[in-house]
Amino acid sequence: MEAKAIFEIEEIKEKLIECCISCNAIDFLPFLLSPLVGVGFPNKIRFYSFLKSILKCAREESIGMLELRIEQESWEQENVKSFNFYDEAHKFPRINLKIREEKNCLIIDLKPF
Repeated sequence: MEAKAIFEIEEIKEKLIECCISCNAIDFLPFLLSPLVGVGFPNKIRFYSFLKSILKCAREESIGMLELRIEQESWEQENVKSFNFYDEAHKFPRINLKIREEKNCLIIDLKPF
């Protein structure tokens, strides 16, 4: 029997963006547990643990508010977008997510730098 999805893909992406900007991972947890979400980690618990640590570091090390830039890297597949969160001072993103949409499923990967 297939699990019923209670969230839409766009709603999941919006909540992920909101949680990264506010550096608060706990608000994303119910969305992460949705059957529509996959991760580029061995499991969702490990992904969530790493997301928490990345957001904690971003909160402590960022200067000013975080701003999202959705970028298409030239070396990535066409359906993979980089969700990069920049602060007001640094040249490189504080948070780097790779988002891939496939057949009503959202695959999220989190890069350490």
